[in-house]
Amino acid sequence: MNKLLHKTVCTVIFLLTFGMTSAYAIPSFARQTGLDCAQCHTVFPELTPTGRYFKLHGYTMTNDQKTSPLDNLSGMVQLSYTQNANTTTNPDQIDPAKDKKLSLDQASLFYGGKIIDDLGAFIQVTYDGTNLIGSQSTNDVAHHIVADNVDIRYVKDFTLGENDLLVGLTLNNNPSMQDIYNTTPTWTFPYSSSANVNSPVSTLIDGGLGQKVAGLGVYAMLNDFLYAEVAGYQSNRSGGPLHILRYNPLYSDTNEVHGTALYTRVALQKTIGEHFFMVGGYTLNSKMDPDVTAPTGLYDRYDDKAIDAQYSYTNGSNMVTVMATRIREKTTLNNSFGSLSDNLNNTLTTTRGKISYYYDQKYGATVGAFTTDGTADATLYGSSNGLPDSSGKIFELDYLPIQKVKISLQYTMYDKFNGAKDNYDGAGRNAKDNNNVFLTAWIMF
Repeated sequence: MNKLLHKTVCTVIFLLTFGMTSAYAIPSFARQTGLDCAQCHTVFPELTPTGRYFKLHGYTMTNDQKTSPLDNLSGMVQLSYTQNANTTTNPDQIDPAKDKKLSLDQASLFYGGKIIDDLGAFIQVTYDGTNLIGSQSTNDVAHHIVADNVDIRYVKDFTLGENDLLVGLTLNNNPSMQDIYNTTPTWTFPYSSSANVNSPVSTLIDGGLGQKVAGLGVYAMLNDFLYAEVAGYQSNRSGGPLHILRYNPLYSDTNEVHGTALYTRVALQKTIGEHFFMVGGYTLNSKMDPDVTAPTGLYDRYDDKAIDAQYSYTNGSNMVTVMATRIREKTTLNNSFGSLSDNLNNTLTTTRGKISYYYDQKYGATVGAFTTDGTADATLYGSSNGLPDSSGKIFELDYLPIQKVKISLQYTMYDKFNGAKDNYDGAGRNAKDNNNVFLTAWIMF
């Protein structure tokens, strides 16, 4: 315990030192609008009402001052340290060589802001590092530069009698990244997590299509109350017209959308004094080919339906946010049945929620909980009893020494993993062996 405490303290000192000397510039959105970062974010990436308004209007809101194209550029660096509870008992996704090491997770360059009137963009290009500082192993370096989240928007405002209507088009490569709330998968808590940990099974919409598709959608906001969107996504194979929006082909993945995946979204929101309320839902309907290199003419169908809710309270320096989402997925595995799955039809449900308190947009604490449960399928999930069931809690402390630097200390603990509390893989590994400590620094400039 003393060794862990010593390493953690040393890492915190390093991250703080690096962060304080590196985040001297102002992110592009703040430069364009003339607003303080705290106007659009409670603690980034959580959006305030101003932040949601800015995103809805296609990143085009300005302070009417002249800017150069370089003002639309900004960057981000993420450093982290991960310690897993057990890396020796038949680990699955964990690389023991990467445990207990300081890592450069990623470095991103952004273009963000107005292009011309009514047209704006959020474009992220990322160096996926997992570069372990002090490590001599070449296997510890990913060295991939990828097209990350991309969202290009065209927006118009209309007045229909006594009603205000905003209508926009979005071209993006990650279903739900265009959403203005922090309950949908792309921007939900935890906002950052380690790649070197075992993770529960997840639904397709929960990040399964990120950067593997390109989609065009239309959205609308009526009277700052009703938000709705519909979008269609197609796989962006090599040679396609929107291939640039796809993830780097160095990441081998033969699982692709067949035809068009349909994404829909609806939400009701209301602000009453210091309180903000939202309740809504979203869906994704898709046919998938598990291996496009060996087509069979049969496709797996995924039907995801979700409900979500968000509440926030702001009073001076005190901020409270509560968020929850529940995703239920039904699958018909016409292709995978018999080879990759024991069942033709499966269901999978994930539920997560969190409550956060922030003081002065500088200190924060969050408690989150999550559960996953579904149909038993030993071939698909690989657990000893065939179940995908997992549950646990996440505790996080945040500190922002300045607005563009966030230091987070996160602890994830599992009550159940892949169907059981103990010996879930039949080889002696327990759910608590996947508990982990994750220390990270987000540095924006």
